[in-house]
Amino acid sequence: MSDSKSIKQQIINAFTSEFGFMQDKFEILDLLSNGSPMDYKTIEYLKLPSEDINIVWHPGVYVFIGNNVAYRVGVSMNNSRARVMQHLDVRTQKDGYCVWDINQYEDKSILLFNVKNKVDKHWLLALEVFLETKFQPKIKAGRIG
Repeated sequence: MSDSKSIKQQIINAFTSEFGFMQDKFEILDLLSNGSPMDYKTIEYLKLPSEDINIVWHPGVYVFIGNNVAYRVGVSMNNSRARVMQHLDVRTQKDGYCVWDINQYEDKSILLFNVKNKVDKHWLLALEVFLETKFQPKIKAGRIG
């Protein structure tokens, strides 16, 4: 993409542009915000500032980002953070790329687009396909690419 904005910002902007009419149904979280280390403890115990709105474990779409490209886009209809942890545990890889590759980059990020209310999880399938198609991640999902 020729846009000079970071891929992280491009992904968020694309979400807002395509799904803006229902943006209030989602919470966007970055599991590696503020330069957090990419380790299990950081990701496992991440919480939002208030226990009342701690939805990091809700259904959602996740995006692994590094070196200003999308590495992997996926969806969990149950718990997006747990699915991210599974990818890290099994070292998901394809065509010479691994989800752990992002750890070497300064711009590493794992975005979650989680639904606030689980009854809205049907929108996640559309969001996953939209982001996968638009950003062509290095590690494609088997059911899409």
